This record gives sequence, structure tokens and C-alpha cells, in this order.
Amino acid sequence: MRVFSTMPQWLIFGVISFASLLALFVFNSFLNGLIAVSIVAFGAFLLAVYLHDGAWWRWIHLAFMPLVVFFLQFDISPNWYLLILVLSWLIFGKVMVSRVPLYLSNQKALFQLAESIPHGVQFLDVGAGTGKVLRYLAAARADLSLSGVEHASIPWLWGKLRLPASVRWLHKDYQTIDFANYDCIYAFLSPVVMSDIWSQVRSQMRPGSLFISNTFVVPGVAPDQVIELNDWKSGKLLLWRM
Repeated sequence: MRVFSTMPQWLIFGVISFASLLALFVFNSFLNGLIAVSIVAFGAFLLAVYLHDGAWWRWIHLAFMPLVVFFLQFDISPNWYLLILVLSWLIFGKVMVSRVPLYLSNQKALFQLAESIPHGVQFLDVGAGTGKVLRYLAAARADLSLSGVEHASIPWLWGKLRLPASVRWLHKDYQTIDFANYDCIYAFLSPVVMSDIWSQVRSQMRPGSLFISNTFVVPGVAPDQVIELNDWKSGKLLLWRM
């Protein structure tokens, strides 16, 4: 199965889903419909355990086929499915490719973050979602020059409508940003991209600058400081000084 180790997660999702549809077609010819769906869903779950990186993929596959079969029982116009697909893309962007879902920082993280950022620096929030972090910092830390980047269209638009004009609000992929222009970078992304963003941080950020990750570690690289948030998800801020 070496070929799957090099495949992006969204493509593995497509392969398992296609295999599930074929299996459902075969099993449904000689098994009760409910039994066939249950077997296929469990099989997709097992494949996800073996092939996918993140544990959440298992539950997506376990629920995917039963939900498809359930909604096929209703006379729903295909236009509704298209609308849901478009809205999902606008809200979550290219999450299937980037493997970065929409995470929002809680109040404990915002308070500790505001306390941790040096005075008067150029600050960038990568994968900034709806701009919640920047909105908080604009009120709490007037000394900062604030920027944020978000790829998904609806969260970006929501931030555009609510953020003060002083915040530089970019609608693009953070990988296209030159980190050398910033003194402090904050990320609340996903464990599967931390190695990639660390490579960008190490190659672009200047000596003396600061990288802060909410909760997610950089594999094999110990942070210089850890701030426990003492919240329900055992979150923490991890700080690396360049």
C-alpha cells in the first residue's frame, strides 16, 4: 500500500468512497439493503483507519454512505445538493486538499496570545478564519500592526465586514505569503501541516522573530515556551523564537 502513503487525503477519500459505492452495488444485489449499507460503511471505516492520517476521516467514512442512502429516499432536487456543495466550498475552502479545517481560537487563547506578543511588532495570523483573533488584538493591543490571511471565501468575507480598516486582511493561501515581512506569526491550523509551515517559518522568518502555534506541535521540534490554556480541549500556546 505504499502508493497511498504519497496520495493526498482528499484523493484517498475519493478512492474509498468510489470503492464503497461499487461494494454497495454488489452487496445490494443479494443482501438486505440495511445490512448492505452497514457492511459497506464499516468496511469504509476500516479502510480509513489504515489509509488516512487523521482519526476524523474514520467517522466521516462511517457516516458518509448511510447518509447518501438516507437522502436518496427523498425526492430532493439535485439543485439543493449543488447549493450545499458550493456553500461548503465557500465556507471551508480547499480543506480536502489543504487538510486545514476551520478552527476558531477561544477566549483563553486570545488572552494569553495578547500577553505573549512583543510590543509594536508586525503580526500575521495565518489561516485566520473569520478574523476573530485580529478583532480581539485590534481592541487589546493598539501597538500592533495586524495582518491576517484566509483562503476560504465566506469566513474571509465575514472578517472583511467586521474587522477595522487598520487590519490588513488578505484573501489567499498563506503559503504565498513572505513570512520575512512579519515579526510574529500565529497559526491555529492542523497537525498534518505543521511540518510544512515550519519549513516555511525556518526559511523565511528573520532572527529574533516569533512563531506561535495554538495546540499543534511541530514534529521533532521542541518549543521554546509552552503556555497552558487550561481549557476543555487541553489547549496550549507553543512558542518558537527564531
